[in-house]
Amino acid sequence: MKVIIAILTALLSVWAESALASRAQGHLGFFGLAKETTWGTAVAATDYVELLSENLSTGIDRFPTRNIFGGFYDPDDYAGARRSAGSITHAGHPVSIGHLLKAAFNSISQSVILSGYLWNLNFTGVKSEFADGVPRQPYTLEVNRNISSGSHRYAGALLNRLTLALAPNQDLRCTAEWLAKTRSMISATTPSFPGSSTDPFTFDTASVQLAGAANTRFEAFQMVVENQLDGILVLNNSNEIGRVRAQGPQMIRISGTLDFADNAEELDFINQTERSMIITLTRAQSFALHLEVPRFVYNTFPVGQPGRGRLTVGFDGHARYLASSLAAVRIQLTTSRSNY
Repeated sequence: MKVIIAILTALLSVWAESALASRAQGHLGFFGLAKETTWGTAVAATDYVELLSENLSTGIDRFPTRNIFGGFYDPDDYAGARRSAGSITHAGHPVSIGHLLKAAFNSISQSVILSGYLWNLNFTGVKSEFADGVPRQPYTLEVNRNISSGSHRYAGALLNRLTLALAPNQDLRCTAEWLAKTRSMISATTPSFPGSSTDPFTFDTASVQLAGAANTRFEAFQMVVENQLDGILVLNNSNEIGRVRAQGPQMIRISGTLDFADNAEELDFINQTERSMIITLTRAQSFALHLEVPRFVYNTFPVGQPGRGRLTVGFDGHARYLASSLAAVRIQLTTSRSNY
């Protein structure tokens, strides 16, 4: 009898695991990407990133063809353009973050630190478009959601907005907002995530310099790279976007929270004084991320006393273009990859 019970228990356990695996669960999904050589021509994922969340999806425009039709009912409409867009959020891993920086800035320059092991990769402001009608490096994205039909694939994906955020008790939080040309279903590939470093950049390895001096009053920091991209519909026998255009220049916005211990930064805001700003994050094995804004200026600095507690200021500002470096921001990633 004990043997029969043991066998039934084992069979029940196998059945339960199988039933559980048949239901889509986020922790069983994965995200992969690869650079395209031609916008919208899908390629298989070559790199994989461990995510915190994602919401990439496809929406369908609709349009009516009858408004005056002699009836009280709602007449049929028509399906219009397909638009695929959404965001991914993940911890700023010393290897994985390089994909987002490449997608945001297009160009990379490099220098060797330790041949075959460690490189400095430098990302600066966009200086040219990838191709006509394709402002940035295009990617194919694979999003596996643990469903039986395979993975969603989004081809011709361009990074529209990148947010890098730091706060206490948190990793360097990266949010990438994409827009894509096409959506399809494919057989799932097999993910392989970066093995070294195994740890992301975190708040407790971050430091801030303002005007060349260490500043310990920053309690939160956020940098937004805004590419201002827009998918354009054209008459080309297709219901997908036919090209992508930038609606303005690349903009770098900076915001955060400061301890309001004195009014030094408030005076910088009042006088519109430019300051250099440097954010540095480090990791074991010499991995590092260096964000440098040569000309930072405050846009807002709203002081006040909401109550009896400690006073802080939630500020925002922007990075101004520095002609000598042809950029508003310089980002250096020290990592184990030589290129992206």
